[in-house]
Amino acid sequence: MDGSESWFDEEAGPLVRPFAMTRGRAPSGRHELNMITLVVAIKPDSDAVTLDRESAEIVRMCQRRPLSIAEISARLDVLLAVAKVLIGDLIDHDYLIFQDPPPPVETPDMDLLQAVLNGLRDL
Repeated sequence: MDGSESWFDEEAGPLVRPFAMTRGRAPSGRHELNMITLVVAIKPDSDAVTLDRESAEIVRMCQRRPLSIAEISARLDVLLAVAKVLIGDLIDHDYLIFQDPPPPVETPDMDLLQAVLNGLRDL
């Protein structure tokens, strides 16, 4: 290996391990965050300059529109559990608010749908 070769490559993955980003913490469950929970920033991204890089990026991403936990995880290229810890911290420090998606609507009655379809075909 000559001096121009690096000892790592892109395929090695991120150099910062997930537990380092969360300081060894796992999602605590203090907030009910799941993959489709939407979060939005309530402080301007200029207030996030004192945060670590990933947390400041989350605040910046959530300025314009709500994002799901899964979207944030994908955009940051971090594990979902890591994103939940970082987002939970930002919620605790009033940078973000979250809202669970509405509960699923009851599935329609298949007999009713079939009756409507049959009625339309008879027209």
